[in-house]
Amino acid sequence: MAVIADDAFPDFAYLPRYTSIPICRRPGLGRKRSQTILLNCAPNFRDIGGLPTADGRQVKPSRLFRSEAILEPRPADMERLRSLRLGLVLDIRSASEARDFPNTAVQEVCADVRQLNVGTDVKARGTFWDVLAQDCSPASVQALVHKIYRAIPVAVAPALSVYFDHVAGHPAPTLIHCTAGKDRTGVAVALLLEILGVTRDSIVADYLATQQTISGDKIESGARKFAEIAGRILPDESLRMLAGVRADFLEQSYAWIERKHLSTEAFLRMNAGLTEERLEAMRGALLEPTAHSEKAML
Repeated sequence: MAVIADDAFPDFAYLPRYTSIPICRRPGLGRKRSQTILLNCAPNFRDIGGLPTADGRQVKPSRLFRSEAILEPRPADMERLRSLRLGLVLDIRSASEARDFPNTAVQEVCADVRQLNVGTDVKARGTFWDVLAQDCSPASVQALVHKIYRAIPVAVAPALSVYFDHVAGHPAPTLIHCTAGKDRTGVAVALLLEILGVTRDSIVADYLATQQTISGDKIESGARKFAEIAGRILPDESLRMLAGVRADFLEQSYAWIERKHLSTEAFLRMNAGLTEERLEAMRGALLEPTAHSEKAML
């Protein structure tokens, strides 16, 4: 049976790549990707530029990128990465994930790659895989994923503190990534967008865009790996929840923050060193008027 490190987050992408457990193909679980693929090796890589704020501005393009781990880039992928002129990469995988799958390619194109070891506070072993080995029903999976999403904000807060320092000093383009680019990265980016003033509908839409990158092959691979680890095959509905993203997952993070801290800004002030100066610096670096708002001012 495969072993998962104690600090590993339960992303399918991190599980052992090979397995001998046969599994039937489940038609219809993957969704066709409709948006442009910027990196062939990382379909979940994207620029969050263009998202609108409530006050009529938008996020500048080519300033903040989000992704899954970039592990086997093709020459064209490396050329694209170099063209982004990244000034900071925040690797929010756990230490074991980063050790087993080093960030070699990213280190070639960015001198400042920070590995933040996000995973220790969102343990898989003992709270995730062991529980699912006993009960992998959809209700059990949903409860566990909700619990994880309530823990992610605190887990990613140190990475956001590093980002606030970076923006205040030299706001060069930044990449945030974990292993699959959907849970830890999804929440971290959502919190940044929230304090930028991006509309909640747009934040959720960006988070859900990850679903378009999840192929049927990736889901099947994840299903086989889970069968090897937990000793059983997941029901289709449970597999969809583990492999994908849903609006109610992200809502768990927001609900926890609002219950404990009233607002995302208050949470980040207490846990990530956000100050008024840093917030204004980030808004200045990442926001711009839309073409519509500029015309309205004339």
